[in-house]
Amino acid sequence: MSRSDYLDSLIKDLNPIEVFDYYDGPRFYSCRDKVGQVFLVYWIDETDEYNAWLYLRVSPERYLSLKCGNISIAKALANPEEESAFVVKNYGTDFSVEEISTAQIEADWLPPVSSFLHLNESALPEKTLSAVEVAMRSDRQVIDLAFDKLSNAHEMGCGRLGKLLDSFQDFIYALACGSQLDVRRIPEVIKFKSEVLVTGLYASSFGIRLQSKGGELFPGDETEKAIEIFANLISTLETPEKISEELHHYNILARSRFKYLLHLLVDSEVSLETDWGAPSGSTLKSRASFNEIKRALIKLKETDDATKNIVERPANLVGVDVESAFFALKIEGNEIIKGKLSDLVSSRQFDIPSRIIAKLEESCVIDPLTDQEKWSYILVDFEKQSS
Repeated sequence: MSRSDYLDSLIKDLNPIEVFDYYDGPRFYSCRDKVGQVFLVYWIDETDEYNAWLYLRVSPERYLSLKCGNISIAKALANPEEESAFVVKNYGTDFSVEEISTAQIEADWLPPVSSFLHLNESALPEKTLSAVEVAMRSDRQVIDLAFDKLSNAHEMGCGRLGKLLDSFQDFIYALACGSQLDVRRIPEVIKFKSEVLVTGLYASSFGIRLQSKGGELFPGDETEKAIEIFANLISTLETPEKISEELHHYNILARSRFKYLLHLLVDSEVSLETDWGAPSGSTLKSRASFNEIKRALIKLKETDDATKNIVERPANLVGVDVESAFFALKIEGNEIIKGKLSDLVSSRQFDIPSRIIAKLEESCVIDPLTDQEKWSYILVDFEKQSS
């Protein structure tokens, strides 16, 4: 087959995909050959004898960028990725094909450089299976997180996405510790067991599929409970006045980390939709709009109840300064914690060192500038123990 015959056959067998401009017939559209190669087709001239069209091959990436409005129509047409294009003249009952170089593409063939397509296309694949369907097939916990940006964009900055995923994982770690009220650091064994993995992306503004590591020996383990709790809390956000009460079922570290996650969602200007599924077939879908998340965060900021807790700890009292209302305790693991004496405790007699049961008001706040957790303590009461 000659080159001319090949080009004639190629053009003849193209099938239309999308029409972008129509005036007395298509003026700008795309088509596909037998093996899936996409071509852009643009009307460039008309005479009494023929209509002339510019054809050029385009990669999936360039095609998507064009449809999303990231590249102008003129730039896409004037700069073929193969550095060549075809001029097809349609005479009605016959046509001719001429291969040309980039330099031969004339400027007056092209639309204004300010012309863009805006088709709101997503670079992400469609979600075809629900979380519970994947969970039952894979025997793993699955939760889909769909971040819907106010701008309705299908892209998200690495920094923001990374913070959101880190915050979600940190919250799951804290929940996996159970409801014990004095958890301050996550044991490494819990971190290992409750780690979730990114296994896929899907179109929903920006959707991420997360799965547990798998291999749970028993249904209803702490990781499953933690992910289910998260989905339930997202549902609770539609009634912001209930969120503080709901959080008090969980440990202070989990409460503080959930509040910080809400801060990141608001800062990122996103709504959140979740789809959770377990191998057992249990499932829960939740959604919180940006305004619901914002209202819930405002409610939590009105009081520090969500990040404060009263606990009793056996400890060694190793330092006190009544004038500055300072105390220091050595607790389990030889860790030293320092804080303030309450007014009531300041007037009491202290023995240094001594063994006590300390009643502490603990507070955990995450600094949004540094992402660091800051713990503070007030000694509200204590009971001396015999040596």
